[in-house]
Amino acid sequence: MHPLEGLRVVDLTTMINGPVAAMLLSDMGAEVIKIEPPDGDPWRPMLGGFLAYNRGKRAISLNMKKEAGKRIALQLIAKADILVENARWGVWHRLGLDYESVAKINPDLVYLTVTGHGTSGPFIQRPGYDPLLQARSGHMVGQGGIDQAPVFHLIALNDVASPMLGAYGVALALLQGLRTGKGQHVVMSLTNASVCLQAMEFLSHPGLKPVNKGGERLIGLNALTRHYQTSDERWLMLYCPKEHHWQGLCRSLWENLYSDPRFTTPEKRAENDKALAGYLIKAFAEKPAEYWLEVLSRADVPVSLGLINEELLEDPHCLENGFFEDRDHPLLGRVRHHGITPRFSDMSGIIRRTGPLLGQHTSEVLAELGYTREEIDQLVEDKVAFLTEEIP
Repeated sequence: MHPLEGLRVVDLTTMINGPVAAMLLSDMGAEVIKIEPPDGDPWRPMLGGFLAYNRGKRAISLNMKKEAGKRIALQLIAKADILVENARWGVWHRLGLDYESVAKINPDLVYLTVTGHGTSGPFIQRPGYDPLLQARSGHMVGQGGIDQAPVFHLIALNDVASPMLGAYGVALALLQGLRTGKGQHVVMSLTNASVCLQAMEFLSHPGLKPVNKGGERLIGLNALTRHYQTSDERWLMLYCPKEHHWQGLCRSLWENLYSDPRFTTPEKRAENDKALAGYLIKAFAEKPAEYWLEVLSRADVPVSLGLINEELLEDPHCLENGFFEDRDHPLLGRVRHHGITPRFSDMSGIIRRTGPLLGQHTSEVLAELGYTREEIDQLVEDKVAFLTEEIP
């Protein structure tokens, strides 16, 4: 049983943050129909990115600037349980597809807006792309360190966090709808997500002194929470937050390290952090990574090998737990996706298909709405609807 089985989603999103929200709903069993303009989601040229964030969906292509195209979209919305959009604020108002307009024809609808800066305030018309929010939210400067060069995050943190929170908001709105019989508008912004991700950094109270430990070559916070390079030039992440972790580390390296007067207490280790780090740099450089992983794990010392993505794809723990799944793509063959999250005791998610081609399901969806073959052909001829083979 899939938790959102039987629910229908109209997906009007592009790029990353909106498509991820609709994809998460699809993963939980909802039927998602992605509506794209004739030239498609601008993220399609980024093939890996498009496939990663649009799996499970069916795709149709419509020109919603034409009245007939807008009418088809409204027919789908009228039958939907959820709508997801991430256009700049005001775009859907001009087409009459904003929440207030569509709620008149479908008051039960849960309408999710994933936007850059929310629905009010002086920034709502500014672009809401992840790199800009990384800068504006303090992520880049904080990671780089005050008075140093900001550090760009390769992973689009805000672009992924905002739709996760947005999908969570949809689930809550659906639950509330069971109680009230009404739908509602759910708004999630990248700005809000970026603040949420930095809850500890934004905590403030009288007497609290802000500390910024960023740096362009930041490889850790202190000697016991940092990366060390081994003799085979791999990197190990060491993390010893508790006293028994420190004791296990000492037993693994050199028993006398534990009685060294510079390191006998957490306070003394903090005072002599550079000396401790220097000792550990030399010690870890003497043996290969696999040796240290075995020795430290046996001593209950938290440690992890720094992997690249290709290694993680073959990681036995990830494979045994189904963190990756393969699906067939009509052009690319077998495509590996990340697996379903979360896991349940009495429910499951589902990946119905890999990311769709532009217009791949246009005929199929129109037929389900009651359009005849002749009517579909006419819509294609009038350049209202587009099929995969008809895309210019």
